[in-house]
Amino acid sequence: LTNNRIHMQKWDYIVTELKRSFSTDDRYAFVPLDRGLFKPVMMFDKEAKTLYTVMKRHNFENLMGRKSVTKSHYIDALLDYNYGYQKEPLQMDIFDEPGLFSANAELQINDLKLTIGSLLNADDVTRYVTIVVDFTSFALTDAKAVLCSKWLNIIESDSWSEIITPSYEDNMVSQVESEYVHESSIKARITVE
Repeated sequence: LTNNRIHMQKWDYIVTELKRSFSTDDRYAFVPLDRGLFKPVMMFDKEAKTLYTVMKRHNFENLMGRKSVTKSHYIDALLDYNYGYQKEPLQMDIFDEPGLFSANAELQINDLKLTIGSLLNADDVTRYVTIVVDFTSFALTDAKAVLCSKWLNIIESDSWSEIITPSYEDNMVSQVESEYVHESSIKARITVE
């Protein structure tokens, strides 16, 4: 489904395993998002109308920690689907005001939303959830589903670590070492409610 750079090849295996796990169910659609050197894959649950991507914890925390955004990341466009979500109804944080995103970042976000809209039927998407993961080499060690507001606030987080069932395959052998790909049985708990 994807063909990322060699040092990001584990993401190709992760996407392959996700697609393999959900391929028997027409409920899910997998769409790569071309971002140049890296191609994240969006997984769309047609029944729950929820869009998912997988991201490493370290990258996710760095993105959520931004106090101003001058150059957008693809997650900024996806979080726009969560515009109406807040921790408490009608409560706004100090960073919720206009100005978090620069004018240039807003243009980038709008362009990316058009791209996403051309790949999916964007009218069908009601929310976006990030699947945040941690690895040791290729072994998945932690997973959680995180619903964030457009303004980079975590609204809800659901740990999926207790449902990780280790099953390792020797899928990638290099001259120096053997690395492993983790399979997970998270299919039963794919939505955050």
